[in-house]
Amino acid sequence: MPWRDSDNRRENLILALSSGLLLGLPWVFSWLAFLIFLSWIPLFLLEERLRHRANPYLVFNYAFLCFLAWNILGTWWICRAHLLGGILIILANALCQAFCFWLSSCVATILRLPLLLSFALIWMGFEYFHEWWDLAWPWLNLGNALAAIPKIIQWYEFTGARGGTLWIILVNVAGLNLYRALYSHTAHRRANAGAAWLLIVMAPVCLSWHLYRNLENGTDTLPFALVQPNLDPYTEKFIPAKQAQHLDRFFDTADHLCDENTRILIGPETQIVEQIDERALWTSPPYRRLRAFQRQFPNLSILLGGHSFARLNPGATVPGSRYNAEKDIYYEAFNSALFLPREQEAGFYHKSKLVPLFERMPFVQHLGFLGRFSLALGGYQGTYSNRQAQTVFMDHEKKMSILPIVCFESAFGAYCAQRLPQQRGFIAMITNDGWWKNTPGYKHHFNFSRMRAIESRRELIRAANNGISAHIDARGRVKAQTAWWQAATLKGTVHLRAGRTFFSRHGDFLGRAALFCAVGLSFYAVIRRRFSNK
Repeated sequence: MPWRDSDNRRENLILALSSGLLLGLPWVFSWLAFLIFLSWIPLFLLEERLRHRANPYLVFNYAFLCFLAWNILGTWWICRAHLLGGILIILANALCQAFCFWLSSCVATILRLPLLLSFALIWMGFEYFHEWWDLAWPWLNLGNALAAIPKIIQWYEFTGARGGTLWIILVNVAGLNLYRALYSHTAHRRANAGAAWLLIVMAPVCLSWHLYRNLENGTDTLPFALVQPNLDPYTEKFIPAKQAQHLDRFFDTADHLCDENTRILIGPETQIVEQIDERALWTSPPYRRLRAFQRQFPNLSILLGGHSFARLNPGATVPGSRYNAEKDIYYEAFNSALFLPREQEAGFYHKSKLVPLFERMPFVQHLGFLGRFSLALGGYQGTYSNRQAQTVFMDHEKKMSILPIVCFESAFGAYCAQRLPQQRGFIAMITNDGWWKNTPGYKHHFNFSRMRAIESRRELIRAANNGISAHIDARGRVKAQTAWWQAATLKGTVHLRAGRTFFSRHGDFLGRAALFCAVGLSFYAVIRRRFSNK
């Protein structure tokens, strides 16, 4: 082996930073996604060298350095919106990842297991857990690194992105074995290691290509129109004096865009900034204007984003609720998707996966006073409620369903897929990607939409305030898209597909199983350690 068992800190540092660099670059340049298949090898070698050292925290220290580099490369752009918030998210995520890797090493050492087994279970379990707790930040889940290459991840319809995580780990382990075999004097061992690596790499690719070529489009179609206003969230969108002007511009654009054939008009997240009272819709001027505009076209439904609120009963409060001193009422504020079918009552979908620190303070349900705090994001500040009203929109006149996704929610594959209805329809994703300016953040966020289309096998219409609006088919292919940071419109025909994929029916079964096994394995290691000490 070229890396000898020594205490050379420079070599240890090189190994840790090499893994951090290889892990981070796919999130900076999507065309470097193949590096993710090599990224863990230096860290595995480093763990092997440090496992039996007297200092039990050396593995954690070097792992933290590795993951800090990964998080900085992958999510530095959060600091463009808020420096303190970005630093806190980067540090918290790197600490969680370092703890998981250190725990994997400890469990493998105590139980005398291969690091692969403990690491695969604990890491995949962590990714699953990291999508459901209050500090949820699944942006850097390993399976997301392949989002820009839909042709090789068509099998996500069965496993979701967690299957991609498992594949990446297996390829890295096979690569490590091949690396070791190359320094072996046995040709047979080199041939076996090479064949194993090739099989693990190519089997999912061949399956994906087969699925890609044989997927059929839905036969029913729906003409749509989309508006991308391109309002700067820092200097335009949330300025009260400009909001009426912005709404006028939206309706003027939509009036020229829609015709008698248009069946649905889609606008971006928070197109309506003024809060709509969900229990008294007609008291809202923007809502009345939407209904008046809708009457101009014979078959038009409308879906767009807006702020809404629901009053609480006198004396009642809920975690994260707000207080209006003028009216002496407590209320819940929502970042909502508003759907207006032609002959039905309006429906609200509330964004449930809220950005930690910015849209909802973590653990506010246990520490109610945190509801008074949140970090300002551009021109807007306030804590939202994540109480849900409905999870899908149904248009009974058109006999179709719409799965709404609001911005950050597109990073949560299992959450999106589990809400997929059986009825024919499509996915509508609304977002505002202008917070991060022209950075890799909005590009990678765009690619998440391609994974969500594959996992659910539904076509997806993506409406952005600024960013990239697009029409994405059920294979994850981009059929049409707008330019970055430009006011634009998009018209087309979306195919309506019915049914639920294996992943939407069974959810993240790989993540659940891994978390269960990881917890059991960790507890067993703790008990084993205590008995051995006695």
